[in-house]
Formats: sequence, C-alpha cells, structure tokens
Amino acid sequence: MKILGIVVLSLLFISNAYAAHFLGKKAREVCKVNQDIDLNMNWKQDDGSWEVEEFSLKKGDYLKMHKHKKSHAKWYVGSGGVVFPLKNTDWDRVEVSKKYAEIKIKDIIGDCKKIKYLDYKSHTANSFNEIFNNKYSSKSVKLSGELYLPDKKGKFPVLYIQHGTAHPKRHTNFFQKLIVEMHKMKIGVFIGDSYSNRGIEQKDGWKLGLAARVLDGLNVLKALSEHKNIDENKIGITGYSYGGMVAFYTAYPKLLDLVVNGKQFAAYMPVYPGCDLIFKDMKLVNKPMLMLHAEFDDYAPTIDCINYVKKLKENENSVELIIYKGAYHGFVSVREKEKEFLSDVGNFKNCKPGYVTDEGYWFYNNKEWKNMTELDAVNAIWKECGQLGVTVGGTVDQQQQAISDTVNFFKKHLK
Repeated sequence: MKILGIVVLSLLFISNAYAAHFLGKKAREVCKVNQDIDLNMNWKQDDGSWEVEEFSLKKGDYLKMHKHKKSHAKWYVGSGGVVFPLKNTDWDRVEVSKKYAEIKIKDIIGDCKKIKYLDYKSHTANSFNEIFNNKYSSKSVKLSGELYLPDKKGKFPVLYIQHGTAHPKRHTNFFQKLIVEMHKMKIGVFIGDSYSNRGIEQKDGWKLGLAARVLDGLNVLKALSEHKNIDENKIGITGYSYGGMVAFYTAYPKLLDLVVNGKQFAAYMPVYPGCDLIFKDMKLVNKPMLMLHAEFDDYAPTIDCINYVKKLKENENSVELIIYKGAYHGFVSVREKEKEFLSDVGNFKNCKPGYVTDEGYWFYNNKEWKNMTELDAVNAIWKECGQLGVTVGGTVDQQQQAISDTVNFFKKHLK
C-alpha cells in the first residue's frame, strides 16, 4: 500500500458501496451477537423489485442499529471484512433467516449500549502546501465520531482510532472488541469518521487525501482535549492503513505548531501504514511510538517502514516496530479466507519512495510533483509506476494479538 496504494485500495469496495443517504445518518446503538446465526439482508432495487441475500454472523460479532422504522429496527453489520448493506440502493432491513422459525433479531443480541457522538470541526486541505500556508481555512467541515467512555463521571484517558481508506463501519467488530478491553483499563475510545459528513461513499474514499486526513486527526486532538470528561494530557492515537499514516504524521512538530499550537498526543501507534511518503525532517515529538506491520504486506510494503523506523531511531526518536509473522495487510479484521489476492486493486510498490518537501509538495518516484493537489499527483504517478494486485488477510489470532498489543501499549503510556 504505499501511500498511493492506500488511496487505490478503495477500488476493492466499489461493489460494496454505501448508499449516500445511509452514510450521513448515525447509528443509535451497538449490540453483541450471542450465537452463530444466518441473517437476511433485504433491499429494494432501482426498478422496484426486492432482493434478499443471506449471510452469517458468529457469536461475538456486533450489530449496529441504524434507526427505527415503524415495527422494526434498521441495522447494519460489520463482520469478517464485509459490511451490510452492500449495495447502493434503498435497503430495508436485516432479519433472521426464516429457517430459524420464530427467532427474531432481538433474541440473538445482548450487551447493547447507546452510541454517543462528539462533533469536531476540520478542514479539507488538498495538500500540505495549503496547510503550511494557511490556505485551507475556507474549506471547513463539521465531522462527528463515536465516543465511548468507561463511566459517566470522571476524567479519563482516551484512545483515538483513525480509519484508513475503508469506512470505519467496516471494522465494527474489531473496534468494539478493542473498546471492551480498553474500558477494563478505564481508558475511553473515540472512533473518528472522515467520510460520513463529507458525503463520501466507500468507493470514493481515495479522493480524500492525506493532508485532509491529518488535519482531521489534529482537530480530533483539539476536540478531545476540550471535553470535560477527558484528561487532555492522556490522549493516544492509533490508525490503520491510511489512518496509520495519520498516526505518525500527527507526531511531526511542524504540523502540531501550525494547527494545534504545539499540543501533542501522549502516545502513537500506526498499524500497517504506508511509509513510502514521509517528512524529510526525521525528528518527531518526544513521545512513545509503536508501529505494527505485516510480514507479507505487498500493499504497504513492510520494507519501507523498516527503513523509516531505522531512520527515526538514528535521530533519537522513541519508536519500536513489531512485525506480525505470516500476516498480510488488513490483519485486524478477520476474514473468511486467511489471505485473498485482489487482482483489481492498485499498488505503487514499484515506485520510488519519497517525502513531503519543505514547501508541502510530494517528491515521489524521483521527481517533485509541484503546484498540484494530492489527487492530481496520485493520478499522474499511477500512470508512471502503478500496477494492479494486492493481498489482504486476517485471522482470529492476528486480530487478538493486535488487540493485546494495543491494550498493553496504551495501558503503559496513558495510565
């Protein structure tokens, strides 16, 4: 996934697009499934006909309630790397397969909790040049994320999770399992969402560039710091894929000084990020960072992050790298297959890694892409060295290890 590969991964989800009206609305409740079960997804086609598709959930998976509609609730599912509804149509409901006789959804769920939201203001910058020169301020947007605190009263440390190209709903199971474990440590969790309030569907995630995502991350830090029930000195960040890049870009002092008056996260955990586009300045804030990566990541090549961490250590940064043996990109989400080759997903592993220049433009594949937006640079670089084909995968053991590593790292640095 080189940085550019991250943006192209969205091609994987074109057939699984969310309806725009669905993206813009908030789930009300999240519930845990208490048994293995088959469900039916019902949706109405553009021609007025109805289609039903059956899918399976495992005990311990999660369902989110979208909204009530007359006599039944509307739900969506994040399970095994798959999200329902799948199609860009007016979906109606999820229901238990009729082969289970009288069982209803209410019979298979428990441990339900209401979802609370925190709004935050951000901006849609098209390049780091816009950030460096304060040219993004007219492009404001009101975003909203899910806030899960361990108790109603008190001030708590909080872990901020930033999604990648995939919509945060796609990782519902992993996030909810992580929340349970973090709450045992009395650490809250905030799940950022850079897509819904921008009207971005899953298939269009690649159109939101790195600079805008990093601004979102810094503005989350500001919003969390101002919350009455959050300890502003104990806010950590983790992110996955593109979000993993946000998790190390928000450790660069120059950006912190420009956007949030030097405020810092207390600890940083990038997970399988693209390390092929970095800042030339190798000095990060003096805070701990742990990077998790996959041994066989051919989308965000592991070697780029090995080299990046080596340079960071040479410049006296507090950073460590754990490589998951036998793992592939996306290992935090359990899939039906241990690995899957995606022939229609792009990567940039044949391109030469680069950096963000002092002016805020990309130097990549041995040339500077100046006076253009990130999206224009991506399209131009794709023509030079992009190619198709990546491997993704995730197992129960890898997911559990990621949860354990995350909990242990932030328990040490946020408590």
